[in-house]
Order: sequence, then C-alpha cells, then structure tokens
Amino acid sequence: MALANIKKSLKVCFMGGRQAGIIGALSLVSAGHRILSAVSYSKELSLILQYYDVPLCLSVRNKDFIEVLKKSDLLVSVHGREIIEEKYLHLPRLGSINIHPYLYKYKGTRPVERALNDGNFKASVGVHRMEKEIDAGDVIIEEFVDVEEAKTIGEIYNILYPYYSLALLKALEIITRSV
Repeated sequence: MALANIKKSLKVCFMGGRQAGIIGALSLVSAGHRILSAVSYSKELSLILQYYDVPLCLSVRNKDFIEVLKKSDLLVSVHGREIIEEKYLHLPRLGSINIHPYLYKYKGTRPVERALNDGNFKASVGVHRMEKEIDAGDVIIEEFVDVEEAKTIGEIYNILYPYYSLALLKALEIITRSV
C-alpha cells in the first residue's frame, strides 16, 4: 500500500497527546489530509497544530468542535484523553477511529506499562473504530513488532512511534478504499 493510493483528501477532526499525537497529526498532514479542528492534550502538539493554522478546542465537548465534527469525514484520536459520547462518534461521515498500542491484549489505559509488567514484548499499534465501549470497536489494522530489547516504557514507545504513522496511514487507505 502506498500513499499515492489514497485518492481523496479527508477532512479530519483530531484529538491527541504529546509524541504519539504529534506523529498522528503530522502523518495526516503529510498524506494531504486537512485537520479542520483539534483537541490537544499537550503544549507541544498545540504548537504543531497552530503552525498549520488548525483551530484548537479545549475539549471534545466544546460546541465549536462538535459543529466541525458534523462537517468532517473522520475523527482521529491518538492518545486522546476524553471519552466521547456515542452520539458524537458517528457524526463524521466515515465515523471515528482510535490508535492504540497493544490493542490485541491491553485495552484501556496504560497498555505499555501493563505489557512491560507482564513481560509481554509482542507489541503492536492498532487502529480501531470507536464505539460506545472503550477500545472495543472493529480493528481496521494492527501492526506488530518485537520490543524484546526494550527495558522501559519510554524505550517501548520509541520503538512503537513509527508504527503509529504506518498503522494510521494504512488504516486511512483501507477506509478510503471502502467509500
């Protein structure tokens, strides 16, 4: 799969945290998608989004964010910190997706920490549809990687960060192919 296969630029609403959020936002922009509005949970991500003139909201519950969500193609969450009400998940034309590490085994919070505590070095970055139940929507794609040499949470994330971009771009291709 190549970026050239993504024929249509998507209008995206975005929510994300520090490093993973930055990777997600830059992956979207580099693939030619337009971020219409964003909720940022870090000053670093906010700086990047402001550079691209993306309007920022403080919460997914913000009425301006919800209005833009209605006009968007897709909501993308990369380490989002808010639970989105079900009625908002389906406002974008193509729904809502979330990028999550160790999706196959550790849903919810602190998946990398839980995997490290369990000695689980079969890591992954998955993209799934967002539904009412947290991390329970259909998996679009999941990229697996061995992180056996990693000794800390930070080391595991450093190995996984490129896979956030790869999984997101592949998921977008799958999503756009179906429309």
